[in-house]
Amino acid sequence: MPNFATIAHLDTFELAGSLRTRWGLFKPTGTPGLRILRVRGLKTDSEDEFVRYKPATSWVECNNLRMEITGHAEAIMPPGIEVGEISLEMLDAGAALDWSRETDAYFDRYTRAILPLRTNPGVLLIFGNEAASPGPGWLTAVSPRLPHAAINMGDSAYVALVL
Repeated sequence: MPNFATIAHLDTFELAGSLRTRWGLFKPTGTPGLRILRVRGLKTDSEDEFVRYKPATSWVECNNLRMEITGHAEAIMPPGIEVGEISLEMLDAGAALDWSRETDAYFDRYTRAILPLRTNPGVLLIFGNEAASPGPGWLTAVSPRLPHAAINMGDSAYVALVL
């Protein structure tokens, strides 16, 4: 798989439009400038069962897009790719994510896809030796096993749905 592979274009207008009223749901992580909201994740007792996170359950626009993605996964995703954990990630203006590489066994089964909801020209995602700034609505598969980083040099937060 290439470092960045466009999968599909999805209508993210409703969810992007509702972000401002849900800013408080995003929780800080151990990384400065990165906030996250889990939408759906794996249950701890079984890798095949999923649980939805309480803060996201009443967010209608988020659930509509999540159901569209998971309900049409066979049509949207390339063969052999399953939908696993889903979260919303916000990278504040001026923030950067240090280089990392995913080594969890989770990525033996699942890959990563990024669906930008709110972006700006100052956002740069780097995977391996390639960099890109996918526009809103472009579901893009990336290679999480490669070294990767991100930077938001813009003046507004970058928000993406991460699968």
